[in-house]
Amino acid sequence: MKKLLKKRQLILVTLVLALGAAVFVNWYYSKPSVAADAKTQPATTKQLFGTQGEEHLGDSQYVHNPYSSASGEYFAGAKLKRSAAHDEAKDTLNAVIINSKADSKAVATASKALQVLAGNIKLEGDCESLITAKIGSECLVIIGEKSAQAVVGGEPLDGASALQIKEILMDKTGFENVTIVELD
Repeated sequence: MKKLLKKRQLILVTLVLALGAAVFVNWYYSKPSVAADAKTQPATTKQLFGTQGEEHLGDSQYVHNPYSSASGEYFAGAKLKRSAAHDEAKDTLNAVIINSKADSKAVATASKALQVLAGNIKLEGDCESLITAKIGSECLVIIGEKSAQAVVGGEPLDGASALQIKEILMDKTGFENVTIVELD
């Protein structure tokens, strides 16, 4: 019985030490830098609103909105247009499939095209999510028959980011013809 108790105590002490080491390492690598410059420091209320008589709560210049830029408007408009084009294509293909006068070959072709379209829509969303997660900038992915294009906004891309985007598009789509466009 004493051997069993000593083994449990030894395991408990080992786990507590491992947990303590993990907490220390997490703290060590995530602590804020002491010599952080003023740009990364959060602004004080007085800096944001000026003196007490000049407070303008709700003014858009005091609200951080990452989608208020011109690039954000471009992406919102482009995604809306792409969604409308996808919906129109789906409606057209569904009309062919539902049409009782269409021959079986046309229905089969429309069914196959609808499946390809659905797959492309899913691929575009998956690629956009992965690219946004990897580089932290908003993007738009357009998949054609044998090509894929990515439009990336935000900061200029470095070589590593462009390579990551290309690898994501090639892995997900299987296409060799991949184009990356930076939005100005």
